[in-house]
Amino acid sequence: MSENREIMLFQNIRQVIKAELWCVRVKIPVKVIPVPKPYSTECGLCLEVSNVDADRLEVFAGENGMVVRRITRN
Repeated sequence: MSENREIMLFQNIRQVIKAELWCVRVKIPVKVIPVPKPYSTECGLCLEVSNVDADRLEVFAGENGMVVRRITRN
């Protein structure tokens, strides 16, 4: 699989859950994963999505007052 993936870091677990539920509802393939050590956050969990879907998720997050940090993975 050569698709680029993005890790979406949120401020807390409530935001991760809300974003994950939204992804499921709009049929965006999403995976909840532990935050990689180099990007450690207090939350401990993050979402992994395709880079195309990351744009949609970032818009959703902004519309819901969430601060999200995107990290590209190859």
